Amino acid sequence: MPVLRNRFKQQLNPAVAKYVASVADDQAFVSADIEGSMAHCAMLARQGLITTEQSGKILQGLKLLKKSADEGTFQLNEEFEDVHMNVETHLQSLSGKDALRLHTARSRNDQVALDFRLFVLTQIDAMVLLLKKLQSAIVSKAAETATVVMPGYTHLQRAQPVFFSHALLAFYEMFQRDIERFVQSADRTAVSPLGAGAQAGTSLPIDPIFTAEQLGLPSVFANSIDAVMDRDFAVEFLMASCLVATHLSQLAETLIIWNTSEFGFIQFCDSVTTSSSLMPQKKNPDPVELVRGNTGLVVGELVSLLVTLKALPLGYNRDLQCSKPPVIRVASELQSSLEVMAVVIGAISVKATAMQVAASDPQLMATDMVEYLVVKGVPFRQAHEAVAVAVQLSEDNNIPLYEMSISDLKECCAEFESDVYDVFDAVKSALSKTSPGGTGKVADALKTVQTKIAGSCSQQRGAKS
Repeated sequence: MPVLRNRFKQQLNPAVAKYVASVADDQAFVSADIEGSMAHCAMLARQGLITTEQSGKILQGLKLLKKSADEGTFQLNEEFEDVHMNVETHLQSLSGKDALRLHTARSRNDQVALDFRLFVLTQIDAMVLLLKKLQSAIVSKAAETATVVMPGYTHLQRAQPVFFSHALLAFYEMFQRDIERFVQSADRTAVSPLGAGAQAGTSLPIDPIFTAEQLGLPSVFANSIDAVMDRDFAVEFLMASCLVATHLSQLAETLIIWNTSEFGFIQFCDSVTTSSSLMPQKKNPDPVELVRGNTGLVVGELVSLLVTLKALPLGYNRDLQCSKPPVIRVASELQSSLEVMAVVIGAISVKATAMQVAASDPQLMATDMVEYLVVKGVPFRQAHEAVAVAVQLSEDNNIPLYEMSISDLKECCAEFESDVYDVFDAVKSALSKTSPGGTGKVADALKTVQTKIAGSCSQQRGAKS
């Protein structure tokens, strides 16, 4: 039967009831709602607002509901509008009339705010775990290919030789920043709003700090109005997710380009490619393309939430119900993308010879020639101009730079000597870039990230035990 209708003379129109119901989204919040109710019940008993006996009956019923939720058998009924009324209704069948006391000093406004925060915290943990899994796959592939040299690119044009592992570790750093953003946002998410009521608080002697402690949340709200309408934590989650999706898209695009026949630097294994319905020779990187494509979904959900929030008047408004689906959808989609991309990274084979040939393009060593002259005492700008002239002569005469005579090079700059030809080695070029963070330091960088990953795995094992 419809809930909370005693004040009304008419029943809610069925179309309206269906429209305002949130059970489809709230299914994701069942465990969080029950956990919040258990903490609230313990607080009510501690404060003498319900008896120990009443608390015991309520908690016993909530534990049974939690077990059902954990097993996936607690399905919400649209007739009861939302997760809160579903839990309360089921609790009455288990705990009797004592269940009617559970909502003391609580509103669905602060209740849903708590549920949402608890849900986001679990999704942050899942994101961090999957990001670390992807990082591990990246580092493993980098370690396998530590000595492979390839062209680095700017403007999608060959620039300078770099190690393939150095290129991969660039993505490791991107995902490390993503982890840090999620961890930082968790601190602001882990604030208990329970006790704010509908928006004014309550005259009853509650203890929000105790409730927060029961939930493992380190802080509580400071303003009851802000507590029920704040969805900054959801926006932060989506913002951090957008950057993850952007980095995944950049990684996907890079791998797709490297996999083309025109580049031929990598090849996707059969386990992560699909076939064409028409062209039998094709092996398509569909999973990687979908990772790239789904970035639009993630960014779109952030925009959706920001538009929902931008013009809300102070206090709780039902518009906030619309803040849940974007987070739920993004959490699901992005976690799938992270999991798939970790699999893809492990399923690529590296074409070392093709990379070496491309990296040995003599024009990629033009900057090495400039630095060669700088070491000889030539001012950088003059050295740059001299090598630019040499490059132009090379192109005009269709002669590779390393085949130009020393006399021709001296016409460009007198400081060129015969040892300049030593710079035309792609591996030596990459190894020479030993400035902090440079490609020549990739061996040290690999050791550093491997140590971090090993330490992170040890912490996870310790937490599980």
